[in-house]
This record gives sequence, structure tokens and C-alpha cells, in this order.
Amino acid sequence: MDHIPNEILSHILSYLLTDREKRRLRKDSICHVLPSEDTIEDDFASWHQLLETDSIRNAIRRVNIETAPWDSALEEGNAILFWPDSWLENGYWPEFASAIDRIRDMPNLNSITLRFSLFCLTAERDDTVFQEPKGTRERTLELISEVLRNRESRPGRSTVRELVLSNLEDTPLPTDLTHSLLRNIDQLHMRFVYEVEDRESNVFSKYLQKTLLPSVAERLVELTLAGWLWGAIPVEFNPKGLSFPRLKRLKLDNFMIIRQDQFDWVLEQRSLVDLQLYNTRIATHCVLLAVDQDDFEYWGVNLHGWKELANNHEVNGPPLGSILNTPHSGELRPGWYMSDLRWSNMFDRIQQHLPLLRNFTFEHSDFEDFLEHYPGSPEVYCMGERYWTYGEGGWSTMWYKPAREHEWEATPFLEDDMSGTPVGLYERTEAADRRALEKLMEVTRKRREGK
Repeated sequence: MDHIPNEILSHILSYLLTDREKRRLRKDSICHVLPSEDTIEDDFASWHQLLETDSIRNAIRRVNIETAPWDSALEEGNAILFWPDSWLENGYWPEFASAIDRIRDMPNLNSITLRFSLFCLTAERDDTVFQEPKGTRERTLELISEVLRNRESRPGRSTVRELVLSNLEDTPLPTDLTHSLLRNIDQLHMRFVYEVEDRESNVFSKYLQKTLLPSVAERLVELTLAGWLWGAIPVEFNPKGLSFPRLKRLKLDNFMIIRQDQFDWVLEQRSLVDLQLYNTRIATHCVLLAVDQDDFEYWGVNLHGWKELANNHEVNGPPLGSILNTPHSGELRPGWYMSDLRWSNMFDRIQQHLPLLRNFTFEHSDFEDFLEHYPGSPEVYCMGERYWTYGEGGWSTMWYKPAREHEWEATPFLEDDMSGTPVGLYERTEAADRRALEKLMEVTRKRREGK
């Protein structure tokens, strides 16, 4: 493709890019239409060559920048097999900086996607995965911020309003960088990865709730928040009282719900027209082992409203016979807890509290599809894995299986019909959950049709 004359290439791409804007298919993001991948070997020369053509520069609306492959084993990963030593040592990579700087020459650009490596640099991982250091991640954000400010000083340039930050490391960013990077952004989409594998950072969660999101809340019209089984344990995400007065579309992925009030911040956004919940689960059971008690106290796990199961303090004790009626509050003791929160209640509350909602999505989604505006997986059974349990330091669906299939010897649910058992909960709740979901979908459909 690099050898095709620019005049011919321009003619071809004018059709491709127009079609992309009309249909926004998965395979026609700019990195597939333009050969912006695999150009590191020639210092991004083919990228610069293409951008010498006016019609190509004028056609670009969205640009994707991948700083590293998603995974060295993935076919769709980039062909970046190395970084210059100077990039790792002091953030110096003039060829990369020059390639990013060409964003200033795209007069109609309105969206930037920045995809980092899935893996943060940590001694806990071996060198078989492509780890990206904190310093180079931050330097890349600085380069993006600088070119956005540069575009503002040039006449005839559109304002970039949408920013997608995929695999953003859970480390607070400098205040001046955050302000500069986000000051014109009203569509912000973020997927987080963790320095400690699959374990959220309490520091970053507080930064997100108290600093980053409040700084953009007044102007956001779209927001995406995604992580991995995040938002509940060990770190609770609950920006209660934070208002997004212009927010029209909210997407959550892999968000874990342990209490109704933890989700109320969503229901407080009365301006919402579109709410998309991907891979979102409600926790119904939790076991606290004695060895985990200090961790729960340090994390500040809040199980207010949950019920303690009888013989709660005896995790390996006699079979459970009853459920205490008093909702749990105060200090957590080792033992078993359960919550009555169900999706039927949640769907009803969404309908009641979001009067402008016209589109609702409750689906599974493949990796990052929702983040890139691709459709989810409506053909996949949406009621599967809608409830999860927490124990032994992680999330699981094992306890919903018949008791004989439980893999953990400490389980007290020796019979499938015991009081408080999670066994069969999917089946027991499906009818009510499905009715509430169908009712919500019908209400949003009528709103779309103006009925």
C-alpha cells in the first residue's frame, strides 16, 4: 500500500472513509483503513506519507493510537516488538512524538483512541507479557495533550470532543496533565488496568471519584467506566452526590454491585437517555474467612443491609439452619453473609428513577467491543452470570451450582434446599428478573416512539 501513488490512494480512501462514517463497522477503524500499524520499522514513514495528501487529512474523523500490542499472542495485536531504550529511560522517542504530532494536521478530527498495553510494569509478572511502564504511559498522555493544545492555536481546526483511554493504569495523573488533556472533552471512555493484577487501587478509586470525574462532570455528555470485576470488593466505587447534569449516555462494564445505594449514583443522573450495562453483576453471598478479616477492615468493606447466616462465626461449622432477620451493620465477623438485592428490583428502580431513559442495554460484551462503540453480544443469553459471590479473595459463580459440585471444602451448603443457599438462585430468580427487564425495555421503547 505504501507504493500506491497518493492520488490513487486518496481516491480509494475517500470512499472507504465515507462508508466508515456511515456504518462504523468493527473492521474499518482508521488503523485498518490507513496503514498506521506496522510502521515502526521505518520510523512511521508511511504514516507521514499518507498525511501529505489533503483529501486524506480532511477525511479523518477518528484516530487510534496503540502504544503496545494487546497481547503478543493475539493476531490483532500491533507489530511493536520493542521500544527504544531512550523511551523507557527518559521518555524520548522523537519518531513516535512526530507521528502523534501529525494530529494537528487533521482539520476535522473529533475523536482520539489511545490504547495502552494490558499489562502494567510489575515484578509480579514474568517477561512473557508485554508490560508497559508507568512513565511511558504518562509521557504518551503528555504528547496527546500537547498536540491538542497545538491544534487550538491553528485556524480551521475542529475541537476534539471524544477521548477513549483503553487500559489506563490505575495511578493518579498530575493535575495539570488531567486539566490540559480533558479540558474540551465531553465524551470520555475509560477502561482501567491494575498494577497489582486483578486488584483495584484504593488510591486510584478515590482519585477517580474525588478528582478526575468531578473535574469533567459539568460538561460530560457520554461516560464509559470499565475495569475487571470492579467497584465493590476490595475497593468500592460510589461517587454518591456527584452530578453529571448534561450526561446522556453512561456505559458500565464488569461493574460489581453489593448494595442498592452503591448504584444510586447512576439513578441520580436524571438526564440519562441511554444506559448500557455490560457484564454487570449483583453480589448475593459473601464469605469472610478469619484470615481475611484484617483485609476487609482495611478495605472498609460495607455489607450494610446484608444478612448474617446462622452459625455465622463457624465457617466450617454445622450446617446452616436459618437466616438472622436483622440486617448486618457494624464490625464484620468471620462467616457467611447474604444479600436480598435482585435484578428485578434494580430494573424497576431504573425505570422509576430515570424518566428520560429511551435506550437500555443489559448484555454480555466481548473484550473492549463496547468501548469502541461496537455492538455487544445480544445473541448471548443475557441472564447468565448476572449474580456472583465473593470468597477466598475473589469473585465466583461456583456456589450457584448444585452442592455436590462445590469445589471448596469450606462450603456449608451441603444440601441444595438449605435456607439461604445460593444453589439454584439463577433459576429461582429468572422469571421475576426477566419480567422486570422486559417491562423496562417496553417502557424505553414507548418513550422512543413518543407514546
